[in-house]
Amino acid sequence: MQISLTSAFATASVSFEMQNADMKPNRLFSVALSANSGNRLSAATFEFTYDADYIEFRKVKAVNNGSKIQVNKKSGKVKVVFLNSEGQNISGGSDVLTLDFKTIKEGTAYIDFTVNQCVDSDVNFMDVGSCTASCIRIYKNASGTVSGGSSSSSNKNSTQATGKGGKSKHPTEPTTVNASDDEYIDYNPIKDRQIKFFLAGMGITAGCLAILAVAYAIGKKSAQKKAEKEKNHNDNTLENKTSDD
Repeated sequence: MQISLTSAFATASVSFEMQNADMKPNRLFSVALSANSGNRLSAATFEFTYDADYIEFRKVKAVNNGSKIQVNKKSGKVKVVFLNSEGQNISGGSDVLTLDFKTIKEGTAYIDFTVNQCVDSDVNFMDVGSCTASCIRIYKNASGTVSGGSSSSSNKNSTQATGKGGKSKHPTEPTTVNASDDEYIDYNPIKDRQIKFFLAGMGITAGCLAILAVAYAIGKKSAQKKAEKEKNHNDNTLENKTSDD
């Protein structure tokens, strides 16, 4: 049922691209996920995966003040449900999320991601076009710079997918915002049993939020149409009454 709905209502395409970084070991850095489409983005579900031997996830946040996110994380994986009731303008390319990490040791790590359930502000599913992953190169003499994303040109090594979802492909080259020394408190694994159950519940809830967002948007759109219809009816009634007088 979900596939048929996607096929029936997918009217626009959206592409995603992450920034790349050159970093020294034991440095904090942020990379942005940008989206590009002629339609506004109202909902999407992302799942990021990374090599926990080389980089450590710290946090993720929405760039747009009108956007809300639900996050479920575990070692090597972060799931994010993105919601924006009005729809974020991503025409020409715009950052949607920023993810903070800390480098651990020298080597090359990729931040891959999958995208599902993309919905625009008109409550239509969006086809997922190109998806470009992030390449993080970690070495002693690294410049500590981040580049790419919404301001860069399209990457020819990205994949194409339908509205059912897209999976990122590695960029050909990482290219070059400066990193800082670690000022965060050391990450502590979650040991509290209640918190673990809470996060497990978040994982289940996250999958439902996108559907709820679509349902909310459909209800909102239907209410607007009903109000317009009643207004037109009242205007016509008043006009007919005036003619009779």
